Amino acid sequence: MISSKDLRKGQVSAPFEVLVAVIVMGFVILAGTYALKNLSENTCLGDKKKEMGQLTSSLRDVVLGSDLTFRNISFQTKACFDSKFERIELNQYSDQARCSAYCGGGVQCILLEYVYEDQVKQQRKYPIQPICTGIASNIKFTKVADDCGISDEDSTWILVDALNEPIEPGNYRLFRSSGTTESSINFCLLRRKI
Repeated sequence: MISSKDLRKGQVSAPFEVLVAVIVMGFVILAGTYALKNLSENTCLGDKKKEMGQLTSSLRDVVLGSDLTFRNISFQTKACFDSKFERIELNQYSDQARCSAYCGGGVQCILLEYVYEDQVKQQRKYPIQPICTGIASNIKFTKVADDCGISDEDSTWILVDALNEPIEPGNYRLFRSSGTTESSINFCLLRRKI
């Protein structure tokens, strides 16, 4: 039989046990939310890195292929953080240390880079290591629509100068330009209008 003393003791400790249980449950929910957020970001960054690798592979195929080689690329990466501050760039460097770090050598190189730059919070991140394209630095993306076989009135494609503007999500076509010379290889990178 339970005595009244034991009953009062149980009634006094019950609120304390409930408080401890609520605190523990709060920590579990907080830790679970944090783990899910990190998992989601890491999955997104992995997908983005994979698509960047496919873009780099397509660039190499066209550079090393014949004059008639072309690639259609679907570059549909979603934003992993805040889309206003994310961009993917193709940058040309004349920096031996940088080129050695990412391409294994050379004085000049072209890197495909994912940059997150929040100017309000003054944050700049490179959550994905730059990818060496492995293509010669004498390539240029043409700025002349006629060299790519499109007119300014063409309603299907937009000419993209990938060395001077970010590569936005979309469907692309990449091929050698008719304006290619012996000293430089000109490319057409066209993004399909939405």
